[in-house]
Formats: sequence, C-alpha cells, structure tokens
Amino acid sequence: MKSLKAIFAFFVPLLAMLITFCIFLLIDNIVDNYKNKISRDYSIVLVATNPINKESLNELAGIKVENIQLLPNEKIIENIKSNLSDNSIELLRQKLPYFYQIYLEIFPTSSELEVIKKTLLSNKDVKNVEVFYKNHNQIYLLLLILNSVSFILFFIITIFAIIIIAKQIKLWFHEHSVRISILRLHGASIIYSASSVLKYALISSFLAFLISSLFLIYVSSNIEVLFPFELQEIVNVNINIEKDILKIFILSFCISVFTIFGVLFKYKISND
Repeated sequence: MKSLKAIFAFFVPLLAMLITFCIFLLIDNIVDNYKNKISRDYSIVLVATNPINKESLNELAGIKVENIQLLPNEKIIENIKSNLSDNSIELLRQKLPYFYQIYLEIFPTSSELEVIKKTLLSNKDVKNVEVFYKNHNQIYLLLLILNSVSFILFFIITIFAIIIIAKQIKLWFHEHSVRISILRLHGASIIYSASSVLKYALISSFLAFLISSLFLIYVSSNIEVLFPFELQEIVNVNINIEKDILKIFILSFCISVFTIFGVLFKYKISND
C-alpha cells in the first residue's frame, strides 16, 4: 500500500506535466501547419506604373520572397471591353498599370507587413500596395496566443512537478532516515540507499509516459477535442508521432532522474 502511495505521489505531477506538454506539442504543430498553409495562399498585390525589377525584391522585412507573379492585364480588359470602343480599349492597354502578386516564404506578422508596405511604396514606380492580411492575421494571432499560453502553462506545471517530486523525495528520506543511516554505516552508497525511491520514480515515469503518449495519439486523431469542428477546415495536425513520443519519454525520465539526483546530491553534501 505504501509502495502504491509513493508511486502515485510521483505519478500525478509527472502526468500533469506531460499532458500539458502534449497539448503544447499539438498546438505548436497546428500553428506551424497553419503558418505554412497561409504562406502558400497569401500574397501581396502591388500596382506599378512601370515593370518591377524582380531581382531587387529578393527579401522584404527580412523575409525571403518566394515568387513574384505578373497578373495579365488582358483579364481586366476582357471583363469591361463590352462597354468600350476599340480606341478606348487600345488606350486602356497603354495606360493600365502593372499588377503583381508577391508570395513570401513565410506568413509575416502585422509589424512586418507594415515594414513591407512602406518598403514597397518607397519605390517611385509603385503606386499602391494591398496586403489583405486582416482575416488570416486574426486567426494566426489567436493560434499564437494559444501556443504561448500552452507553453507558459507547461512551464509552470513543470516547475510545480519538480518541486512536488523533490519534496516527496525529501519526505521519503525523512521516513527512512534510520534505515539509510544503517546502510551508510555499512558502506552503502547514497544511490544504493535510495534505490527504493529511484524504483518508485522510474515506475511512475513509465506509467506517466505511457498514458500521456496514448493521450497524444488519441487527440492527434480527434482534434475536435481541442478545436471546434468549424475550425478543422483551416487548422490541421500532422505530427511525427514517433518523434514526439520520444520527446515525452526523454522529458518524463529526465525530470524524475535529474530531480532525484539533485536531491541526493544535496542530501550527500548535508550529511557527509
């Protein structure tokens, strides 16, 4: 019964930390996927009086320009030529400005878009720039906020998990102080003396790792647990399960082992 209680004392904070870490991994993956998606769909429209030198626009606000596409004016003329004479159409062809679509390598932030707009408008040949970022930007900022909140929550819970585990180890040392003293008198190392608490911590780490891994697999396949159905058309999860499960495994055992050895080291210094 005491063994189960000791395992449970380690298991609960570890599981809370790992579940929060799983949520952070999922939201971080969604943000990255959405960022890549909108960077492919999103473009800046530029209106110029003269052809733009594409070589001069390799980078904007520190973001690499993926592609610059000239929009054909004939499509615009085709839509309105029924109301124009031949002379007017010819004159329109001569006076109509050049329209370009600029595609960036990544989706820019609001501040970066302001810099991009000012940079483009500083060109004397550029008459107008339209960034069309409002709708995408609102969703992207919302996802970034969720990502930041999940990371902060994970960080706070990790700190509390370490504190709880450390206090549990200290409590175990206090309860078994006589036994540890006898073992130390017979030449046993501090690690050997604390073998029981190490065993409890490792069992708890494995159980927490197993449950949190199952949670990650389930939620990644059922994203509606985190996001409403309406958002599933614009957000998606495409995680590397093996890689993320390895991260969970390393985190679970590293937190337990490092916390235990930290307390053991402090105990050794205080009692030697």
